[in-house]
Amino acid sequence: NNKGVSLITEIKRASPSAGVITNNFNHLNIAKNYVEFGATCLSVLTEEKYFFGKLDYIEDIKAMFNVPVLAKDFFIDPYQVALSKSFGCDCILIIIAALNGKQADEIYSEALKKDLSVIVEVHDHKEAEFALKYDQAMIGINNRNLKTFDVNIETSLNLINKIPSSFTKISESGLNSSLEINKLKNHGFDGFLIGERFMKSQYPG
Repeated sequence: NNKGVSLITEIKRASPSAGVITNNFNHLNIAKNYVEFGATCLSVLTEEKYFFGKLDYIEDIKAMFNVPVLAKDFFIDPYQVALSKSFGCDCILIIIAALNGKQADEIYSEALKKDLSVIVEVHDHKEAEFALKYDQAMIGINNRNLKTFDVNIETSLNLINKIPSSFTKISESGLNSSLEINKLKNHGFDGFLIGERFMKSQYPG
């Protein structure tokens, strides 16, 4: 958009850190609200056990809206990539902390084969360095510590210098204000993934 800030806005009913976030959950209403207010991409939780997501949500959304969709799940097997693509997703997430190197390689390779975009998510310096091998991916820095669930945007600020300018850089989680967004944008971030902050609102858009 004209301000040069890309928002990946998340559609999720629950999370391990927050529990059930909204009881007033209708994925199509939320998607419509986001799209009307200019979201760049929708992140749709498809993981069922902890986030109460469904792959069907992607299919429903893509049938109604012309917007890129990130399938948000714990991808541990290339089979999941093909499955998510069959429901209409445009992008998948590779969480370095959840995978060994071989798994990440296989999932990345399958995503490129299926003509999907990839966000490789990292949490620390070691993961950020490892992620650079996936040179056609975007790199997402998650501000949430997966062990403690603590959130700190300093994580993004500390890691961005590890990532060459050739990569699209996304800051994820714990973003609560336009001040934070502008600060991160000024440090070189291209996009921002925001979920709970919007999902707790009656009007996420």
